[in-house]
Amino acid sequence: MFALSCRLEMVLKTIAILYQGRKQDTRSFASQLVPNLRQQGYEVRSIDIRTEGDEQPDSKLEGCDLALVLGGDGTLVHAARICSFADLPIVGINFGRVGFLSELEPDELPTHLHYYLERDSSVWVDERTMLQAMLTQDGQSEEFLALNDIVIARGTWPRVVRVQVWVDDNYYNTTTADGMILCTATGSTAYNMAVGGPLLHPQVQSTVLTPIAPHLNSNRSLILQPEAHVKLRISTGTQDGVFSADGQRNREVKDGAIVTVKKSPRVTRFLRRRPPTSFYQIINDKLKNDSTQEIEHSGKEEAVEHHHAT
Repeated sequence: MFALSCRLEMVLKTIAILYQGRKQDTRSFASQLVPNLRQQGYEVRSIDIRTEGDEQPDSKLEGCDLALVLGGDGTLVHAARICSFADLPIVGINFGRVGFLSELEPDELPTHLHYYLERDSSVWVDERTMLQAMLTQDGQSEEFLALNDIVIARGTWPRVVRVQVWVDDNYYNTTTADGMILCTATGSTAYNMAVGGPLLHPQVQSTVLTPIAPHLNSNRSLILQPEAHVKLRISTGTQDGVFSADGQRNREVKDGAIVTVKKSPRVTRFLRRRPPTSFYQIINDKLKNDSTQEIEHSGKEEAVEHHHAT
């Protein structure tokens, strides 16, 4: 494995390691990291978060000082919702492809992890806004928490839906589209970016309302004030639609379902060492690398198809 260059402080730290148990790389890494940290004198709690469901406060996180999350952005988003109940700061270890939310690569732990464990003066808290949503249909309501986004969209069949939008009880418009995204600054680099929405700096607390493949070009993204309350009513016709929180908590929705969304009192706290302005370089580097990987992958597929054809 590796030897961490950590120095135990006077107060014993308790560390939670959250990992995706369905994936061999993170499961194996966690099994080696746990005894390594315990040898350094830390209390360690290992938690498999493979199940994406209705998050509740986890008793294993009580008394923890820090969460190390092993995985890609999807795992980090899931962990963020769980850790928000305990107001637990997160250090993301990237095992994914893009890694917008991660702080460290696995091979950086031997030389960099001690800064976060000891809360070095170079470490700062990157606090991210979260959303809380209420889905109401058939006379029942259900609450959801999201770090990235709340989405309401068409179902299986490729038929557009109509989404009526109110902001702070004021009617805004009715959009005919594949659906609607309401995202945080964190989520602006996720589904919102994929459909052409604007990117927000992570420290911006505003939310973005972005239509998905709107029927009319005049329907554009709208950036809302941080405390805005948004109500969405979906008209699906004869088919059911889909509601999604962070792309992980999903529900079928009936014609006429209503979703209300506002800023959550909960937040996600990431620990960082890089300066806040590095967001711009990260966006540029990540998107450039992602584009290169897509081109290389496409080229390999074409080469294989050409080989088989000949």
